[in-house]
Amino acid sequence: MIIDMHVHFFPENVAPKVTQHLADHYGIDVPYQGTLAEYSKMRLSSRVDTAVFFTAATKPEQVQSANIWAKSNTGGAYIGFGTLHPDYHDIDGEIKKLKDWGVKGVKFHPDFQQFYLDDAKALTIYEKMAKDFIIIFHVGDEENGNNTVYSSPRRLANVLDNIPNLRVIAAHMGGYKMWDLSMQWLVGKEVYFDTSSTFGILPDEQFKNLIKEHGYHRILLGSDYPYNDPQRELRCLSGLGLKDKQYQAIIGENAKKLLAGVGL
Repeated sequence: MIIDMHVHFFPENVAPKVTQHLADHYGIDVPYQGTLAEYSKMRLSSRVDTAVFFTAATKPEQVQSANIWAKSNTGGAYIGFGTLHPDYHDIDGEIKKLKDWGVKGVKFHPDFQQFYLDDAKALTIYEKMAKDFIIIFHVGDEENGNNTVYSSPRRLANVLDNIPNLRVIAAHMGGYKMWDLSMQWLVGKEVYFDTSSTFGILPDEQFKNLIKEHGYHRILLGSDYPYNDPQRELRCLSGLGLKDKQYQAIIGENAKKLLAGVGL
């Protein structure tokens, strides 16, 4: 079984605008369209059985429409995760709605949503979700003096220390371009890492060391489409020279177990 745990796609009428915003924000090319139709072709050609997709509401007023999008596109091979924003006016009501809809995961992107990952208001929200949801965080960014990093590995470590029963995925192997800090603050904790947007940036030896120290049973495959396609991610993961049981765990078995823990 192959499960892609980190996918983004958007309504076709806004996908070009969103992908251009992503390209401008990160200063890198976004080679794909960011649509369900395009990803579906990639999923079939790469033999991905299940894909978990999400977006993050960058403004409180986007929460409802984003969650409706997740719900309406869930089914068959696709599992939609919802979103919340710390400044949304009815957090409790939206959490109840997600539960009623059977949405079992939520994505937070503190850098786009502009809140510190371990902010007190955010901690209150995570506590409400601990029993029933998987939370995936964007973690990390470049520290170049020109931007504020809202989602450092250390901040996520604070969350895990305060709410130890959370089911958490730290995207980008625990911290995009902050992998030394991921090693320092997150390795060994009860948190999953996904592989999204790491191959070709994180050196292979450092990648393998993170897997070794954190444990292959806590690593999940994530393509980060539309930045990458799942076939490339599988090929890069295979190129690390892992044992077959480690490879099979990362491409699907770990995700299957995590999803089963919330009834998926």
